[in-house]
Amino acid sequence: MSSFHSIGDLSRSYQLRLGQHGLKTRLDRLTEELMTGVKADIPKALAGDISGLAHIESRMKMLQTFQQNASEGQNRFTTMQSVLERMQSVVDELGPRLLSEPSIASDQDLRNRADNARQDFQSMLTALNTSSGGQYLFSGSKSDSAPIGALTAMLADLNAAVAGATTAAGIAGRIDAWFDSAPGSGGFADTFYQGDDSGDTRFLISPDRHINSKLTANSSELRDTLKGMAIITYASEAGAAISTDTLRELFSEAGARLVKATITLTSARSDLGQQQAAITQAQARNAAEITALSLARTNMVGADPYETTTALEETEARIQSLYALTARLSKLSLTDYLS
Repeated sequence: MSSFHSIGDLSRSYQLRLGQHGLKTRLDRLTEELMTGVKADIPKALAGDISGLAHIESRMKMLQTFQQNASEGQNRFTTMQSVLERMQSVVDELGPRLLSEPSIASDQDLRNRADNARQDFQSMLTALNTSSGGQYLFSGSKSDSAPIGALTAMLADLNAAVAGATTAAGIAGRIDAWFDSAPGSGGFADTFYQGDDSGDTRFLISPDRHINSKLTANSSELRDTLKGMAIITYASEAGAAISTDTLRELFSEAGARLVKATITLTSARSDLGQQQAAITQAQARNAAEITALSLARTNMVGADPYETTTALEETEARIQSLYALTARLSKLSLTDYLS
């Protein structure tokens, strides 16, 4: 008899430990589901078919990549817009003044104006070397290099380009030709511009849309600005080597190019604005689809918070009851057992 009862005690102890382990496992699972809102055993919740879930998660990851691309693109174009805005504010103010001042300003005032314009030109070149996210914005596909070199190097090239020209029209024409020279001709695109206009700068912002801005420091939309600023900066550099009459004529030549640049800068900013609008639309579509997919995923693997809470409370109550039973059984004495 005693041997039979001993085996029963061991079996009961084993069953109690087994019950404790099962309830503790269930408690951990329900706690995890309540905290995450997701079923702990997803294959079981989906009856072993997880292909639909895998498709949803793959699509969501792809859309999130598009959203990251779109965000980077928006930052890029916003910064480029800021650079062009600063350039245009100078051009809009300086162009008309260069056209009007030669007829009313003194020789010294004109030379002071030319010196100030040179500082503005330096600021423009610095702005065109702006980078964002480790990439230079106006370098085209060669975004790891600043697109513009030092102003002193440009002036050295311009001095060589205008050598022999004696009239303001001749000087301005030589400067125009240097900026517009085709690659391989030894002009701006070869000796001063350090970017690359031939590569592909497109990147996807949605499953069916990409963005691409071909605007660089070598784009025609910016060269009118650079020409006008270069002409007036050349006048500042030449100083007393050019006559007052030539200086006044160079003012007019530079002013004419800057007035024209107002139109081309506006066009460039408009193109960037269209790209920004496309990004905003793509972000909205991507976000809507991500939300829809997230809801579909929740419907597939989500843990109902009410049901989970109820099951959790029930499990806690069963654990408390089991602990109370275990404590009571552990207090039985041999006398109580034999009686």
